Amino acid sequence: MLTEDLINQKNNDDIHKRLNDFKYKIIVLDDDPTGTQTVKDLPVYTGWSEDLIEDGFKQENHMFYILTNSRALNEQETTKLHHEISRNIELVSRRLDSPYIVISRGDSTLRGHFYLEPKVLSDASEQAFDAVFYLPAFFEGERYTYKGIHYLKEDGKYTPVSESEFANDTTFGFESQLMADFIEEKSSGDTKAEHVHHITLSQIRERDKESILQTFHAVSNFDAVVVDALNDEDMDYFVSCLTAFLASYDKKFIFRTAASFVKSMCQTPGEIINLNQFSNNNQGGLIIVGSHVKKTSSQLHHLLNNTHITPIEFDVKSVTKTNLNIYIDKRIQEVEALIKNSKDVVVYTSRDVIKTEDLTNNLGISTNISNALVEIVRGLSIKPRFIIAKGGITSSDVATKGLKIKKAQVIGQITQGVPVWLTGEEAKYSKMPYVIFPGNIGSTDTLTNVYKMNSSIKEN
Repeated sequence: MLTEDLINQKNNDDIHKRLNDFKYKIIVLDDDPTGTQTVKDLPVYTGWSEDLIEDGFKQENHMFYILTNSRALNEQETTKLHHEISRNIELVSRRLDSPYIVISRGDSTLRGHFYLEPKVLSDASEQAFDAVFYLPAFFEGERYTYKGIHYLKEDGKYTPVSESEFANDTTFGFESQLMADFIEEKSSGDTKAEHVHHITLSQIRERDKESILQTFHAVSNFDAVVVDALNDEDMDYFVSCLTAFLASYDKKFIFRTAASFVKSMCQTPGEIINLNQFSNNNQGGLIIVGSHVKKTSSQLHHLLNNTHITPIEFDVKSVTKTNLNIYIDKRIQEVEALIKNSKDVVVYTSRDVIKTEDLTNNLGISTNISNALVEIVRGLSIKPRFIIAKGGITSSDVATKGLKIKKAQVIGQITQGVPVWLTGEEAKYSKMPYVIFPGNIGSTDTLTNVYKMNSSIKEN
């Protein structure tokens, strides 16, 4: 049984990850922008040309991000994209004679192309991967993996993710509770549950390095490995075993993870910052809310009921109408007038969920709604003091299509699990803080508290 005491249990050992001597460049392929939620002082690229990848390899820090936004793509689109990324990474790696490791960062509630993307990267590589390690734990978001089951904490209870609303996702839903069964389900039986390796919490807590290294030695032919972890110390010990192994053995591993593994592999873990230190703009700020998960809806309602922010509802049914452009233009005019008068505004989609039996069509509807929100940002002629985007697809589209970001700097987090980028010179608004707020992070009052800390309106 998963308990608070078990999560908080630590050995308080001096764990040596030896990242300063790590010979690999670490490339994080992020399926939406929220994966930067545990790091700082790292570049994030919204494209994957050879030039951009080479720039990433040449950065002083040993890690960089590529935003793929692949959670918004169908299987054919993400397959094509990952083939192209794999080819470009290998070309640059050979040219610079620089080895690399890929982390495929996905959602801690197991949504996204969880099995497909690492598999495509392995198939596209000149040398197939020996293993893919699954580490979906994200401690800041209260997501834990224990005895091969992935949990989240909701309403004070630890619930298998398979029993949460996320398992009913219209595009990426699933049924399996055990991670081994989940991998079999998502691989359509290509990887059998009984063949999935498991590095247990007992091995990690008992510091059984020998048995963990034996697993590293044993894997081959794209074996799957599930790793338990309940806190940062657990993850750090696993990473210390991993880096020690890779320093001596030439195995090729890939990692499908959430943000806690990335943090453990990073030399510059994140810190909490305030937006006011990066912006002296006196205009109003803008919050865009696209996510429809239950947590986002409750946070939105709390924000509207407990602050003086001006609300503008975007009717999602308007995306199917012929006068959509006129509708969007009116919203742009409303937002501009408010921002110009130093009023903060939240534009949020109506809470209707448009759902069909066709999963690809559901993804297309979500994309069309996100595109409509992006048009509001793209159409603005005035610079907000800050922009906060709520939801994975929404925040990615606002970054790439609305703000035209090609390279940004992760400067920290506005609260636990909520990253902040500083836009680059090429962006529509340069050197502006851009907050990427995951749809499934925080408690009911988190969005309200974040807003109040950075509001241009004096709240009571």
